[in-house]
Amino acid sequence: MRHHRKLTDDERRQILEARAGGTPAAVLAHRFGVSTRTIHNTLSRAKGVRPRPTTTISTRLSARQLAGFQAALERRGIADQPAALRRLLGAADILLRPADPVVLDHLQAWGAQVANEGAAVNDIARKLNEAKLRGRPIPFTDYDMTTIRTFAGGLVEFAEGFRILWQAQLAETTRQVDKALAGLATMGPDP
Repeated sequence: MRHHRKLTDDERRQILEARAGGTPAAVLAHRFGVSTRTIHNTLSRAKGVRPRPTTTISTRLSARQLAGFQAALERRGIADQPAALRRLLGAADILLRPADPVVLDHLQAWGAQVANEGAAVNDIARKLNEAKLRGRPIPFTDYDMTTIRTFAGGLVEFAEGFRILWQAQLAETTRQVDKALAGLATMGPDP
């Protein structure tokens, strides 16, 4: 495919007719040797809509960052890196939104619980250390054991609750990324 190929008036007419007949833009792009963007621009111009001007951005990536991005696209069957970047940038408002307030509330509640029960466990440890340093019998009561078990149970509960919240957040982010990249898996790279 040549870059910057200019369509003739007859080719534009054929594209409009074929698209009106339901031919996919990707098929037309391949047929006429242009990018899908050119097909969409042709359709927009025919409707009297001028394509919006675009801006080029550049960024530096390490080989590792680029390889990670390419691997993520490959797992989704996407070959068109620029289109994927455009889609992800278009979804940035959703993908980069602040943390869910429900998650933050859970984390704060768990943090308070850990601090409270952790202080009780620290008090037990201090009491045991003092007894050991002074050569006294170690005063470990049933209440101390209950406190430690409660703390350990709270940590297990926290870990499970956090895992559930994390998986829900990850699933939602994955849905949003998939939504942003929808339809790219079948498309090849733009010229």
